[in-house]
Amino acid sequence: MVLTKFVVNPIIDFMKYLSVIAFAFSLSFFYQCQKKPDDPAIKEHHQEVLEWRKQKDEDYKDIDKTMLTPELMKDFKGLKYYPIDYNYVVTGSLWKDPQPKEITIHTSTGSSYQNLVYGTISFELHGEELKLHLYQSEKAAKEGRTKRALFLPFTDLTSGEETFGGGRYLVLDVPEGDELVLDFNMAYNPYCVYDPEHSCPVPPAVNRLEVKVGAGEKMYP
Repeated sequence: MVLTKFVVNPIIDFMKYLSVIAFAFSLSFFYQCQKKPDDPAIKEHHQEVLEWRKQKDEDYKDIDKTMLTPELMKDFKGLKYYPIDYNYVVTGSLWKDPQPKEITIHTSTGSSYQNLVYGTISFELHGEELKLHLYQSEKAAKEGRTKRALFLPFTDLTSGEETFGGGRYLVLDVPEGDELVLDFNMAYNPYCVYDPEHSCPVPPAVNRLEVKVGAGEKMYP
């Protein structure tokens, strides 16, 4: 059984995996979603999300790709998700730190590694003004990488109840301007949910949301 272990830089390894199964969304598309709820683009996006989830299930059933323990694979029928909800597709204002500072990210196995605080995104959800820190690996910053180059770990009021207590993640592209779209329908669990041998980033306390994010991947099983 082959499992990808995250031991050097968990963020880099997450991005490598997601680059195989993730799909890209443009800002203009999301503006359409927010302004025109009945736009055909929404139906297309909805189907793409469902197909992405289906592919992830197929990967988890594959002994060479799975993140599951052998015990979980025996009865695995698919991951659990909230229904797709466009109330959880929000556009935020991005402040990029001109001199990104290093932060220590702790992991589920007790190890740690350094990352850069790329900036802060401010957005509104459930009538609340919220902020989250975005992180970037030093390598991605030096290379000027834009695709899936930002890492956003977070917890919210569903954590430990409906979703994993250790939080969930988003991986995002670097935007061209000062706005960034967060699609919480794409929020996913760290792999240590499925196998405690994986070393997964623990969201810093600053990324604790005091609202419910009822979108994306739910706790399993």
